[in-house]
Amino acid sequence: MKYIKPFLILILLVSCSDEKQISEFENVLGKENSQTLTYLVSDFENDFLKKNYPNLNTEQAYRNFLTKLENNVAVNWKKQSEQSRKIFDNSKLKLEIYSIPDSIWIERSPKKRTLSNTGPTIIIKRKSLKSDGTFEFSTSETSFRYPDSVNEDSIINSQKRYVAINYFGKYRNALNSVSKHHKFIEKYLYMTELAGILDPRLVAAEMLNMNVDFSDYFIKRLIVTEIAY
Repeated sequence: MKYIKPFLILILLVSCSDEKQISEFENVLGKENSQTLTYLVSDFENDFLKKNYPNLNTEQAYRNFLTKLENNVAVNWKKQSEQSRKIFDNSKLKLEIYSIPDSIWIERSPKKRTLSNTGPTIIIKRKSLKSDGTFEFSTSETSFRYPDSVNEDSIINSQKRYVAINYFGKYRNALNSVSKHHKFIEKYLYMTELAGILDPRLVAAEMLNMNVDFSDYFIKRLIVTEIAY
């Protein structure tokens, strides 16, 4: 009996610590964004995971999903419900997580290009929502190496799909606010600071290698934001 009380106290302390971190995370992220993210996690578990792994519990389904992803086993990991995809695309949360293209064009004038090559370039102006509600803008330029027969509009439209990490948004700030208490978040922030958006297979491999807890509030949200959406 003398060992039971300290054990119960430890459980209560851990639980209180977890609740404090979750509260801090959601406070930085904001109520509306937190509700959107919670909905996306719930939809991923109750729609995608249950459909693909009906005989497994939620934690087992997460592990199985990441194992298949790491091993390049065929799995349609972008198959979210149409409703959840629409909610995410129209949400402020998307702007908090990603830096998105604001305008894209093909520049053919040598005087307006910064790259030294002789061919045209694709210029993308991105916008990142900052925590104060204003936008940070950045511009990137890449060589244009498509055949003359390719339609330029199709090239521009294809580039609209590519997003970058929003280093100025509330989502990043929220992760930073709890990173000192969570080893995987700390490693994730370090890796993305160096490399930008990570290959989902790398995220899966790192989570499995670190043997993360798939019932963890933050792990679930990183799986959804880094892999599913």
